[in-house]
Amino acid sequence: MAISSHVITFIVQGIEYSVSSFTISDGAFGTCFYFGTGFHGFVSNPFFFKYISGSVGSTYRYLNNYIKFNIIHNRFYYSTKRQSKLSPYWVTGFADAEGSFSLKLAKKSTSISGWSVIPAFSIELHSQDTQLIREIHSFFGVGIVSERKDRNIIVYSVQSYRDIINAIIPHFDKFPLISQKKADYLLFKRGVELLSLKAKSIEGIREIISLKASMNTGLSETLKTEFPTVLPVPRPLVCFQGIPDPNWLAGFVDGEGCFYVKVRKNNAYLCGYQVIISFSISQHARDEALLAKLIDYLGCGMIEKVSTRPSGATFVVYKFNDVYDKIIPFFQKFPLHGVKSMDCRDFSAIGELIKNKSHITLEGLKKIRSLKSGMNTGRTYN
Repeated sequence: MAISSHVITFIVQGIEYSVSSFTISDGAFGTCFYFGTGFHGFVSNPFFFKYISGSVGSTYRYLNNYIKFNIIHNRFYYSTKRQSKLSPYWVTGFADAEGSFSLKLAKKSTSISGWSVIPAFSIELHSQDTQLIREIHSFFGVGIVSERKDRNIIVYSVQSYRDIINAIIPHFDKFPLISQKKADYLLFKRGVELLSLKAKSIEGIREIISLKASMNTGLSETLKTEFPTVLPVPRPLVCFQGIPDPNWLAGFVDGEGCFYVKVRKNNAYLCGYQVIISFSISQHARDEALLAKLIDYLGCGMIEKVSTRPSGATFVVYKFNDVYDKIIPFFQKFPLHGVKSMDCRDFSAIGELIKNKSHITLEGLKKIRSLKSGMNTGRTYN
């Protein structure tokens, strides 16, 4: 079952929607899509029906049979691939930070095994980054974007077997992940390969569940109860071999980086305050080798661990000269693309004020406070 993009685009542009999920079934490979969307009043809307005829009308009737409704407040976007300003390495770096690969299972009475498997690649962000999600959507040219307005969340999701085979897997094979998330991807890829071979059999389902058990957070309690004898497969060993491209780091920082400014009282300064700026990237301790490599790659920084977060590690740059001479120029050359680019911009402006010694004056300190107040969680987005 293929749905032409002009039909979907027409639906989106012509009607306001608010629905949580829908399913479109594919005769060859089971369910293609199952996720939050933005449909409301689809079946009975006369404005839509008026323009449905011929083969398009058949598509409408097909959708009419397969779309299921659960009311929430979303908006739905669908588009075809167009030229993107995003570097492929940036996309991989961002996926290393924010992407998720999963194998979703649901009971299905019409299946021989009694189960259906839905492969999914997704990126979930705060709705402040809606434009960035749309750019990623356009980069891949497949999948959908759904907006959960009640939770201020925007999600890019690909759950079509064909789209994953034709777009997602080829990308990550050509531009590989380098964090420990690569292990999840490799297990995900094996699961997708099984879908075309023997996913309809109970043996195939058990193999997929053993893969799922080693991915992300493992199996749900329901699946553990349903398949008590299934054991996790060994998780692939991922050895960090270096950063492949500076755009990978820009993408990773768009997801995990932090540009931080602190203003604290210090009577050693004429204005009575000291301004400190730092740059950091935090990760699970299993990716400490990756973070440690940044010290050589950027020529600065250190690795920090804190007792209150034993499972975490942080790459951090405190020295002002390193921040000003190495970190800021790096992101000027290899820019960020999300809302974090605004934090980087203000961070750079504060760095310039410090470099010019403006931070030791009351006027300069006022400018710094103003810039700082709009960074990170203090930023207001329209």
